[in-house]
Amino acid sequence: MKKHSDRTRIRPGGILHWSTLCLLAGGSVALTSCDSENTYTATAQDEQMAALQKKLDDIDSRKSQLLNGYVEHNFELPGAGFYHADAQDFFPYSYGQEKDGKWYANGEWVDTKPEPPRLTTSRPSEAALRKIEMILAREQELVEENGGGSTTTHRTTHHHSSGVGNMLLMYWLLSGNRNNFTPGAGFQQAQVRQQGWQQALNNDRSTVNAHAAANPGYQRLVQQSKQSGAPVTAGRSVRGGFGGSSSGSSSSFGS
Repeated sequence: MKKHSDRTRIRPGGILHWSTLCLLAGGSVALTSCDSENTYTATAQDEQMAALQKKLDDIDSRKSQLLNGYVEHNFELPGAGFYHADAQDFFPYSYGQEKDGKWYANGEWVDTKPEPPRLTTSRPSEAALRKIEMILAREQELVEENGGGSTTTHRTTHHHSSGVGNMLLMYWLLSGNRNNFTPGAGFQQAQVRQQGWQQALNNDRSTVNAHAAANPGYQRLVQQSKQSGAPVTAGRSVRGGFGGSSSGSSSSFGS
């Protein structure tokens, strides 16, 4: 029986010749794609999407705790302030903030740096919950006055998520403490609207996911941002520093 040499098997025009070329070409495409991803430079849209993704992630990470009625020490709830766990209330300054030789703790400025709080989380007092409900009611009124309704997207997605997300955080907190205070009109209105708020955030999440799918280097930027603690900035590459892009303008989305 006559043996065929490897040269014969990969002869020009042969099946193995073409399959081998295809494998080599496929590998080249993969390497090119990988290299492109590793040298990806952030765009202004990447910066916007990363800021939006961080906001959505922050909101999602708080949901379970708030629905159980608890708030983490020094958590900032926009409109209400910073939560001091021992005092079970929100204040305008974070616990331990220093200014002019004094430190802020549990609603007052003290002469010495305060000890770490006894509690890392706690349930807000009834007075604090009523304050949150008043803020929630006012936020809903502002949305109505601006013609936003419960599900209409605002001019920028990030600002939309910030407003809707903050209202959801307050609603979850009040829901988790319904046995500790008597809900009023602000909570009852939010109860009707909260599904629309959640759907708005789901839509924003879909926008982020679609952007990530269309831009393979985007997730690398986000991972790098989480590791370094620095936000994604237009013009920065996944390898660090700034790339050759001249697009360094700031995003229209807030931080």
